[in-house]
Amino acid sequence: MKHAVALRGRGPVLAPAPQVRWQLTPEGWFEATFDVPLPPGAAWNVNPSYSRTRYRDNWGLWEHDVVELFLQARPYPDVTSGPYLELQLSPLGQPFALVVEEPVRRYAAPETLAFLHENVPGEASWRVRVAVQVPGYAPGAPLFGNLTACLGPAEARTYWGLQLNAGPEPDFHRPTDFRQLI
Repeated sequence: MKHAVALRGRGPVLAPAPQVRWQLTPEGWFEATFDVPLPPGAAWNVNPSYSRTRYRDNWGLWEHDVVELFLQARPYPDVTSGPYLELQLSPLGQPFALVVEEPVRRYAAPETLAFLHENVPGEASWRVRVAVQVPGYAPGAPLFGNLTACLGPAEARTYWGLQLNAGPEPDFHRPTDFRQLI
């Protein structure tokens, strides 16, 4: 089953909404495609010094333009505790990944992670396709999460997601706010 939606936004200037499509392949890979428009006159907020291959080395990538996947395998829909995967990608194709046991308190970059990505930056938009094998996911089980984008410079940062928390500050690290993706 394929899903598609425009992300909901929060921030000082809401440009055209990023679009995202996702599905689970028969082989158990979670696939997502993000289409992110660039506001007229803007430039991508990127840092070329981050690695384009080593996802464990890119701490702080989220301070620049990224799309993010938060994916949590759950034995039952109402079980929100347990680890989740956070995977980020920049317009330069730079990845970052964490397995979060407890938000802000316990997390680590996974030793290994099976994922593929294709990055297509353009002058007016950016498309990224990603496929990942979610750690601990059993076919047929519910998969929860959030698909997000953090865009723009610090003084004009916008936040986009399938789910936005109710608080005054964006916080995508809230498994209770994750929605069922599969």
